[in-house]
Amino acid sequence: MPEMVTPPSLADWLTSDNSADIMHNLVIVNARLSEALSEVLNLQKDVVSEVSDRLKKISEIMNEIRRVKLNGIENDSSGALGNTKEDSLRILHALKNFGIPNMDEDINNATAGTGPYSVKKIWIDSIIPSLQGVSESESNRSQQEGLRLQTITNRYTQSAENATTAQQKKAQSSNTVVSNLRIAG
Repeated sequence: MPEMVTPPSLADWLTSDNSADIMHNLVIVNARLSEALSEVLNLQKDVVSEVSDRLKKISEIMNEIRRVKLNGIENDSSGALGNTKEDSLRILHALKNFGIPNMDEDINNATAGTGPYSVKKIWIDSIIPSLQGVSESESNRSQQEGLRLQTITNRYTQSAENATTAQQKKAQSSNTVVSNLRIAG
């Protein structure tokens, strides 16, 4: 029965040097590419998750602002932003972190107050469109990052398949050579 030549493990292939064997070198290149792409893939997954979390937080803050109960329907009607002073400050700081401009004065006023921060209808009517703009921007970013993730996933899969295929072809070629030598000998 002819002796079977088994390919070394992928780890052994990665640590080996280039050789005169083209298939060997091809496996090494594809396997190293696969390793690098797996790292990039994991980083990209984190980016996609981060953008998704940010979108969720924007939506939650927008809903909290929409739930403010006003004491009328006029622009100067007002209501409490949050149930407590801490709630108000949390919302105001979140707005500032989302890039809504001119929040420092509101934060200072809420900090100086003793209860929930009171906001007017006109304030709410100006914040909601700004938040919607931030949300749309993050939504676009989410789509772009998702496409990048898909592209990297495809490249990773392709390079891993190429490495495996080349390694199998190398093993088949070695088996054929050994078999031919035994027959000829």
